[in-house]
Amino acid sequence: MKMTKINTRRTLTLAALIAMPLALVGCSTSANAPRHAGDIDAVRGNPSPAMHTLGQRKTDRYNMYAHTKDTNLRAISKDIDRMFFLDRPSRLYDGIKP
Repeated sequence: MKMTKINTRRTLTLAALIAMPLALVGCSTSANAPRHAGDIDAVRGNPSPAMHTLGQRKTDRYNMYAHTKDTNLRAISKDIDRMFFLDRPSRLYDGIKP
């Protein structure tokens, strides 16, 4: 009986010693602290900071512009080849074509 009281007392003392520093540590803020992602004022001020439009970021827009420009230039070069008949071999030569 005496042994269980001593074990219980030691367990409670150890738990109190572990819990004391955890209870003394808390969250603090200062006026000069940088804003973090969980700051509600930062979220309310700019709810979607990385978005350039409703569904795309600025990088996505630049990628779309580059892709569109590349596609258009390739289409124009293909149209020019068709206009000058450069897209197929000539039919004027009667010999064996390499």
